[in-house]
Amino acid sequence: MLFAGLLIVGTIGSCRKTEVGTMDKSDKQAPEPVSHAEVENLNGAAKITYSLPKDKDLLYIRAEYTTKQGVVRATKVSRYLDSVVLEGFADTDVYEARLYAVDKSENVSAPLVVKVQPKTPPFDLVKEKLVASEAFGGIDVTYKNDIGSDVAIVILTNDKLGNFVPVKTLSTKAKTGRFGARELPSVETRFGLMVRDRWGNLSDTTYVTLTPIFEARLDRTKMKGLNINGTDAKNYPGNEVEYLFDGDVSNTTAYHTTDPVKMPQWFTFDIGKTAKLSRLVWFMRQGWYYDLHNPRKVEIWGSNDPSPDGSFTNWVLLAEHEQIKPSGLPQKQNSNADIEAALEGETINIPIEAPAVRYIRFKTLQNWTNGVYVNFTELTLWGNPNP
Repeated sequence: MLFAGLLIVGTIGSCRKTEVGTMDKSDKQAPEPVSHAEVENLNGAAKITYSLPKDKDLLYIRAEYTTKQGVVRATKVSRYLDSVVLEGFADTDVYEARLYAVDKSENVSAPLVVKVQPKTPPFDLVKEKLVASEAFGGIDVTYKNDIGSDVAIVILTNDKLGNFVPVKTLSTKAKTGRFGARELPSVETRFGLMVRDRWGNLSDTTYVTLTPIFEARLDRTKMKGLNINGTDAKNYPGNEVEYLFDGDVSNTTAYHTTDPVKMPQWFTFDIGKTAKLSRLVWFMRQGWYYDLHNPRKVEIWGSNDPSPDGSFTNWVLLAEHEQIKPSGLPQKQNSNADIEAALEGETINIPIEAPAVRYIRFKTLQNWTNGVYVNFTELTLWGNPNP
């Protein structure tokens, strides 16, 4: 997600309808200024409460401050509100905030100037709690975003030309989570971690040196469905398990269960050889991201000697996973961050202590509509094919 907007302007709104009225061009009388301001300093922000002037044609209050780069950031609020929040501060220094009363003829009052001193900005709070660790094929980063701020967490490393550049960016409002950079060589590597907010403010960069653990994409052409004793969920003709391994992430081919079905349900497949798995990635049905029959809560099971009765005897639980929508928006509303994450696929990390296995059982506990069908387009496996 790109963070833009050097001038941030809030919309005018209130719990009651704003009476805009007709501009009187002959009105040159500015309203009285707001008064009796009180400041509550917040993380990267300041809430200013004030007394409104008595002018009957008052339309809105505008609050603003100037960044150290000379950019004016302003927020407007309705004449029915007695407080305003200024956001986007990059540090904890003292700033002058200016509040103006504006009437229906766009006459502007004299400013009320108040001092604000925001607390530590959210992007710095997030950066302070980043934890990096070696992972299969790259680096894992766990984060805590206690305030739930809209931030971008960036992983940097050297590219093939030796330039220290971003290799992975996660845009999120989630309060906790983990993500990583993958497909990197298994050599000692210098990484950088930084956090950006939606106003373009950047944290300092934390540097770590780690060695990614070797992994490779497993050969999908060796994978095939394995419905043991008919216990797997039934699927529509032309929507068999094998279509998850055809390399096509579009809606042209897909896996789709059919009646009679219920939750939980699963399908089983043969990897083709015993492998030490590092991660499983699945791709949602396009046009229905975070919706409909795409899996949401799943379990991944592994075995080297599946019971012939189709039960879970001789199976070990490798991972439990719930898909989290990056934006937190309701279903059918997807942000750029949601779409970017969907295009990359949903990753389930397999713990490093998990045993090497040949057979996988993908068990769905819940889809995105709490229904009974499962439908998605592709699945890939990563790990060490020669453990």
